Amino acid sequence: MLLYFRYNFEVLSYKEYIPSKNLNSIVDTIWIATNNGQERESRILPDGYVDIIFELGKQMQLNSGNEIRISGMMTKFKKVVSKKNSETLGVRFKTGQFNSISSIPLSEIKDTAINASNLFPKLNNSFLEELIEKKCHFEKMQLINSFLTAEINWTAKNVNKLERSVCESIRANYRELDLGLIAKDHCISLRQLERRFKTIVGITMKEYHSIIRFNKAKDSIIENPNLSLLSIAFDNGYFDHSHLTKESNRLSGLNPSEL
Repeated sequence: MLLYFRYNFEVLSYKEYIPSKNLNSIVDTIWIATNNGQERESRILPDGYVDIIFELGKQMQLNSGNEIRISGMMTKFKKVVSKKNSETLGVRFKTGQFNSISSIPLSEIKDTAINASNLFPKLNNSFLEELIEKKCHFEKMQLINSFLTAEINWTAKNVNKLERSVCESIRANYRELDLGLIAKDHCISLRQLERRFKTIVGITMKEYHSIIRFNKAKDSIIENPNLSLLSIAFDNGYFDHSHLTKESNRLSGLNPSEL
């Protein structure tokens, strides 16, 4: 059982699978969460990714319009209810790579989820029923792999190199971020970069930085329970303990000591 990947699964079984070789430059991971117990409330935290999510519980009422959905970039936490004996499969895309299969400006689906069939007509009830009938996780992932492979615009796959490079720069310099310097290093004006980044990634560079820094701090808290929160705050580029607490409350709804 793993905590705080995409979901904070306190009672759920959660597994991640490496995508097939032809998808590993686009897909970060394929994850499956199973709840074999009672109905539980879970907390989704911002993680800097876009997902396609498939609800695989056979007891679900089809045609509700939410069994397959695109979950956009999140800048705040969300509480969800995991139903008893349910299974959820997710395809988590590497930042800036969802555009390899869709031209939608990701800023349009920030902090929300939309019916996947709005973008991909093939992701309908028939596809979901076929996915549910697969006997094992491997067969389910093969079906997902076939769909994604057919949808990828291989010509467009490498178009957003600049935005992906900026994401890497933010991840590498999350303690002391200088957006002006990042723009200069990429030979583009800050205003142009901000516009392009928001369209392709789905959120602003400052929002992306906040998410990356918070997740670094969260991991430090989990991995170093004896380290003071003040030290963790300083180590991760926060001004002080109060700054870390404010960001933790905003992004997760929890105090740092509760992570």
